[in-house]
Amino acid sequence: MTREVSWGGIHNTRDLGGLPGPFGSTKFGRIFRMPRPDALTVDGWSALESAGVRTLIDLRNSDEIAELPLLPAVVSFVHRAIEDQGDDEFMELMAPFLGSPSYYAENLRRWPDKIAAVIRSVANSPKGGVVIHCSAGRDRTGLITALILSLCDVELGAILDDYELGVRRTNDYLATHDNSHERHRSDNDLDAAIDESRQTLAALFLDLDVDRYLRDAGCSEHELTAVRVRLLED
Repeated sequence: MTREVSWGGIHNTRDLGGLPGPFGSTKFGRIFRMPRPDALTVDGWSALESAGVRTLIDLRNSDEIAELPLLPAVVSFVHRAIEDQGDDEFMELMAPFLGSPSYYAENLRRWPDKIAAVIRSVANSPKGGVVIHCSAGRDRTGLITALILSLCDVELGAILDDYELGVRRTNDYLATHDNSHERHRSDNDLDAAIDESRQTLAALFLDLDVDRYLRDAGCSEHELTAVRVRLLED
């Protein structure tokens, strides 16, 4: 099976299955990541449903959501913002870094309750695939999926590779689509940004006890086990 998923209309979409760890590898069809679903075509929604997705978790802030997507009847929508861009102090400190992992540590420090709410939603989702998304499907989604993968003991190198793939796919998209927030990067600029991001992300997760962080944030042992079972067990 391939990790990159083709659901009509959107880019940067993939399955979190097939990633290595001491258990073997994560299971396909359990948790997916993608950008905002606005551009999904009718065929794209059909493909998402056919892939077994039953829960869509949106990490965006309320003011980023113009209207709720028209979901297939079998798919539930869950809104779980993981930051507050109305927090002036946060924005003053972190606004220049929101397109990279450089703000992750501050996000984790300020809003453990928001992070825990997402993990809890994954744990308590009904049987079927779970999609996690933000706007580009890169940074907020990258933080949450990195936490989940680390919780499941996925190798750090694979976590870094998954984040890098999101950066590269987003840059591919920007080559042909206008965006008011960021521009397409040259190969040299992109490689330099990725090197810095990988170092930042590695330093964060080498120092972070994800299990303890999530417990302290309010997740129960049952909920953390449920996330592991979802991604790891047959």
